[in-house]
Amino acid sequence: MPLLNIRALVTRPEPQASELAAAIMARQGHAGVMPMIQVDALPESQAMRDTILNLDRYQHIIVISRPAARIGLELLEQYWPQFPVNLQWFAIGKSTAAEMAESMINPRYPSQGVDTEAFLAMPELQHISDHKVLIIKGRGGRTLLQTTLQTQGAQVDTLEVYQRQRPNYANDELVKQLESQRINVILCGSGETVAHLGYYLPASHRTRYRVIVPSERVARHALALGFQQVHNANGASHHAMLSALNHLS
Repeated sequence: MPLLNIRALVTRPEPQASELAAAIMARQGHAGVMPMIQVDALPESQAMRDTILNLDRYQHIIVISRPAARIGLELLEQYWPQFPVNLQWFAIGKSTAAEMAESMINPRYPSQGVDTEAFLAMPELQHISDHKVLIIKGRGGRTLLQTTLQTQGAQVDTLEVYQRQRPNYANDELVKQLESQRINVILCGSGETVAHLGYYLPASHRTRYRVIVPSERVARHALALGFQQVHNANGASHHAMLSALNHLS
């Protein structure tokens, strides 16, 4: 379905932002790119090396995001040209799984839902008492996954491989982009993205724009920040965002 009436601003990190913008333009919509998250690999530390060298001691490896897959797996491959065969790999969602496939890994991921709650409902994670789990992730973020698995009796370690930061823009740059490109919808892939959007967008402007978010939790966060036209795409993937745009066009 053509997106002729869509003038979108894509705020997710690169390279996902340009990928989604290209998909929108291929459907005859307009798309500008202004990432609200900057992803940087963390410098390798001895603690990181120690965890990686003990990779064969884990039974389950959970990869949280596309950056975790891209940066984390590249790091693992420096020490493990062939990954241990006993590992059971998991991805939080389909897009992360696709990134992992680049390293010839075929992970399990939820068939329904894209958030931590949907992931924790997977049958494979219901009986993991005394299992050793490694979560590959960015610095900070929600702790629900780790704490829930620990409550279920799993031994959980984390490997933080990147950090997400708010990009450094001039205070009026976002408003200039929105107005010059006549944007009518803003795409946000996470709660952190919404928070950074709110940092740069004055409260007086937040009621003007439709905002597409990936989950009900992020929708509540956007509403609390004063955005009023909030639409839940029920997913952060390009497919979910494009489907939401179809409904708005």
